[in-house]
Amino acid sequence: MPPASWLYELRLNGFIVLRNFLPRDFMEALDAQVRPLVMGYAERVAQGDTSIVRGHNRVSIDLEPYAKVLAGPLLDARLRRHPEITEMLDTVMGSWRESSLFAECPLPGSEYMTWHPDTDDAFLSHPLRTERMTFNVPLGDVNDANAPMEIIPGSHRLHHHDVKEIYSIRQVHAVRLLTSTGDCILRDGNALHRGTPNLSSSPRVMLGQTYKLVQPGPIPSETTADPR
Repeated sequence: MPPASWLYELRLNGFIVLRNFLPRDFMEALDAQVRPLVMGYAERVAQGDTSIVRGHNRVSIDLEPYAKVLAGPLLDARLRRHPEITEMLDTVMGSWRESSLFAECPLPGSEYMTWHPDTDDAFLSHPLRTERMTFNVPLGDVNDANAPMEIIPGSHRLHHHDVKEIYSIRQVHAVRLLTSTGDCILRDGNALHRGTPNLSSSPRVMLGQTYKLVQPGPIPSETTADPR
């Protein structure tokens, strides 16, 4: 069972970094399975294929078709339905379903993304609640040089009708999510975030297993045990 402090942190900030969450050998197995796909996509970008990019030198790979063929680590429950992750989903979302599995890959020379949430426009007409969560698994260390994600704590508590307004703010107090191999991230899809430039010489690969709200229903209570 996840500690009450995890749920408190997730609800407070809109994300939580789970240190030493997955074993190194499992991370290495995932990397061995995904890295050849990433290098193939990188080669296509180098040859001028812009149909697969999400911004300059940045690709997002739908891993579902590959998982069905390759099986192995990509279908492992520790990635798709980790028991501690699903318990937090039950508490925060109530009724949910598995959605996409992808690899986000900023290649060398990638640039800043724009600030954005992962929620769609239909969400803007509904009462504010968590409708999407993402379990991110970085395959290797993430540092200031190799395109860490930036996220704005607490921004999941707002409807984002006009994200352009953020560029008129003098100081945005975002956090860079720096992680070591085995660290993972669980984040609310409504939190504002962006990718940063990859200044290193290698692609930075981060997997994402997403989960979506099934039935709106009552909003789960935010009451949790005292984290102290």
